[in-house]
Amino acid sequence: MNTIPIKLSVPFIPDAGYADFLSEHADCLSSLYFPLTSGPVLDSRIRLCQDPGTATCKLADTLSPLTAVDKYILMNTRFTEPDVYRDTARLTAMLDAVARLDKAVGLKGIVITDAYLLNALDRTGHDIIPRLEAVPGINAMPDSPEKCIAFLDLISQTRFNLPSRIVTDRSLNRDIQSLSFFCDVVKARYPGIRIELLANEGCIYHCPFKLSHDAQISLSNTGLVRENTWQLNQEIGCQAYFTQTPHAFLKSPFIRPEDTDRYNGLSDGIKLCGRTRGVNFLKQCITAYIHKRFEGNLLDLMDAPQMLAQRYHIDNARLGPDFFTTLTSCTKACKTCNICFDLFSQTTWKKEKLLTSYKEFQ
Repeated sequence: MNTIPIKLSVPFIPDAGYADFLSEHADCLSSLYFPLTSGPVLDSRIRLCQDPGTATCKLADTLSPLTAVDKYILMNTRFTEPDVYRDTARLTAMLDAVARLDKAVGLKGIVITDAYLLNALDRTGHDIIPRLEAVPGINAMPDSPEKCIAFLDLISQTRFNLPSRIVTDRSLNRDIQSLSFFCDVVKARYPGIRIELLANEGCIYHCPFKLSHDAQISLSNTGLVRENTWQLNQEIGCQAYFTQTPHAFLKSPFIRPEDTDRYNGLSDGIKLCGRTRGVNFLKQCITAYIHKRFEGNLLDLMDAPQMLAQRYHIDNARLGPDFFTTLTSCTKACKTCNICFDLFSQTTWKKEKLLTSYKEFQ
């Protein structure tokens, strides 16, 4: 087994203990990403912070020891209130906060999905913009070189710097031929660009709910409607899907820690998600991917299938060394195939029902 640590891009939470943990593993980190804690919600997740002023100071304080790691501000909402795009004063105030954080800890750039927002930020004329990269968010779903290059062409028309890294769409994780083509074309056009793969989202393969889910989160974050995405997913969304067909989780395009070396020569690194899942979740997840090994419930490393993780234990060690080859060569014609069902039955047991501490989601 390759013992060289892979470089990880990971979420940052302004927690002193978590910052110390990351500092101890800084040589394994490629970048940190996190949302602004004040101003309009431009993050693609529901904001949990209730005290933006205090959180902003804490963010800078806890980031300060991680000077050598690239840092990115998340502005990857699917959309925002239309008035925000035209509100130069509001956008300028937000960019002022970015500039202050850049002065305090040094920022590499922003992660952005909404092309309207990209142009709106650029047209403020703020002097922080030429010092920042604009990185296409994974929620822009760059699943082809053409789609990726189109977004990069748009960025090149602004005063933002082109990105030094991108994260491919999750679907390419299990389509090695398409991933290889993507990397060849994009790197030929943009030599030196770093291509990362999102390893642990764990949502439905080509999730049919994704665009609507992202839109519902963005709508909630405008404050125009109450937050209801968690309940929707449990009742009629991805959580309900996994409750009905739990074995279908194995078709999800996640990457196990043990399989990261399979992408050598294609991927330049791994991105991990799960910033709403809490510090303990992130520490366990990062540790597993650094060591390329996890002996536990595979679902405990995944961000999206939270309800499934409370019901089932998938013994990661029992999935075996052939797991990668079996699933990447799968036809996804589930009605005529029992591979996922059989593998799930052989490696999984149902857990006793336990309540998860609310603190774990802070």
